[in-house]
Amino acid sequence: MNDREPEIIHQSEGLTIKRNKLNRFVVATLFYYADPAKRKPEWARTVRAGMTESQWRKEYEIDYLAQFGEKVFPELETKRDRIVVPSGNYDGIAFWGGFDYGARNPSSFHVYTYHDGVFYAIWELYKPCHNIPDFAKEIRSCPYYPRLKYIASDPTLFDKRTHSVDGTPESVANLFIKEGITKFIRGSQDETTWLATLRKHWEPDNPTFKITEDCPNMIREFERATFEDYSSDRMKQQKNTQEGVTDKDNHAMDDNKYFFNSQPATKANYLLKQATDKAAKWYGWGAKTKRGEFIDQGYTVNLNQHPRRKELQ
Repeated sequence: MNDREPEIIHQSEGLTIKRNKLNRFVVATLFYYADPAKRKPEWARTVRAGMTESQWRKEYEIDYLAQFGEKVFPELETKRDRIVVPSGNYDGIAFWGGFDYGARNPSSFHVYTYHDGVFYAIWELYKPCHNIPDFAKEIRSCPYYPRLKYIASDPTLFDKRTHSVDGTPESVANLFIKEGITKFIRGSQDETTWLATLRKHWEPDNPTFKITEDCPNMIREFERATFEDYSSDRMKQQKNTQEGVTDKDNHAMDDNKYFFNSQPATKANYLLKQATDKAAKWYGWGAKTKRGEFIDQGYTVNLNQHPRRKELQ
């Protein structure tokens, strides 16, 4: 036992008494079910009537995390053994990426695949991007990178919010493109659609979206995600309860949102996806015209002159 762990003085159903070894303080934790009369399911049902799950857990289960609001994904508690799966060879028929950029906060890059009717998150890179060339090198070193159809990314990645070496305004996406990351498409931030999509995937007894143990940061974020807490009477008057997911520690969830909102088609060619960055111009992504050209933002690439014309035809 760790020398800093509290000493258990007494433990019985509903009551635990511990002594802190450092300051010798004694703390008693008393739950409602210490009273035998309150252990019956009928009592709990009566008390819980009119309470939210968060209120019940906070007041009666002494769940300190419940103060931050309702859990967004209770499925990670009720179906964790079916959603979180062991590491292994999930070599599906198609591969995609999801990417959420952060310099001070973590950047999150995950690889997704599809196999036997199930989507899987199978690989992750999760840390702040302090240096784009180095981070791009790590993305390219991913064993699945050559097989990705596209990487659905934060749409702000395409905004001109940084500068190149010569001081010219340039998007972060284009800086990545210069380092060889050429598969970005603009993701969608539609949270409502994303939540509905995940609900459908996690509703069956055998969920159709699973996360491998190779993605611990994604698992952690999904487990801890809560709705914004509008439990006070004043906030209830101003906003709807559970209006949105708390915007904190959600980088892996964001890249998952961009991925699922891209409506991945397991048999469709990624060329049908509309990319709005320079990669579309350089690599011929976008809509195909009758003359064999690809169009993006008014720029055309003649298919007959494209270096990958046989693949694109």
